[in-house]
Amino acid sequence: MAQHVARRGWILFGVVIVLAGAVGVGLVLRDLAPDPGSDRIGPPGASSGSSISNRVPLKGPEPGPATVVLAEDVAVHPDADRIRKVLQKYFDGINAGDYPLWRSAVIPQWARDIGESAWRSQYRSTLDGTIVVHRLEPRPGGGLVALTSFTSLQNPADAPPEVPVRCLRWWVSYPLIGEGDQLRMGPTAPSANLRAPC
Repeated sequence: MAQHVARRGWILFGVVIVLAGAVGVGLVLRDLAPDPGSDRIGPPGASSGSSISNRVPLKGPEPGPATVVLAEDVAVHPDADRIRKVLQKYFDGINAGDYPLWRSAVIPQWARDIGESAWRSQYRSTLDGTIVVHRLEPRPGGGLVALTSFTSLQNPADAPPEVPVRCLRWWVSYPLIGEGDQLRMGPTAPSANLRAPC
C-alpha cells in the first residue's frame, strides 16, 4: 500500500514537472514570436502583401517618435530628401505650435484658406508621431502624392467630432507640389483620409 502511494506521489510530481516545463517553453516561445501586426502599417484590413507593408522601428509611448521615416521604396526616389524635409517641417510646425514653420511647408493658398487663428485652434493640443511615408504616387496635373501614416494625440474635445478620442491612427494622402527648388504640401480631401482610434 505504501509502495502504491509512493508511486502515485512520483507520478503526480512528474506531471507537475512536465506542466511547469511546458508553461516555461510556452512563455519563451511567446516572447520570441513576432507580433502579428508589428511589421505592417496600414489601415484596418490592408493586405499584408501591399506596398504599405514595411517594417518600421519599434517605438515607445504614443504618439511615438516625431521624425519622418521613409519606407525603402520612397527612400530611393530622386526627391526623397525634399519629401522628407517638407513633411518634417509640416509635422514639426504642428508639434511645436509654430504656425510660420507649418506655413513654410504648405502651399500659400492652404495657409490663406485656414488662417492662423483657425490653425491654432485646430492643432492646439495635437502631438503627432510614428510618421511613415509608405508610397509615392503620381498626382494628376503634376507632382506627387505621399501616402503617409502617423499617430496623433490630442484632447478628445479637439479630435474630429466623429471620433472624439485621445489617440488616433491616421492614413493620409498628402499632395506634394513643386515650388521653385522645394516642394510644398497641399491640402488633402477629408473623404480620402482614414483614421481609427489607437
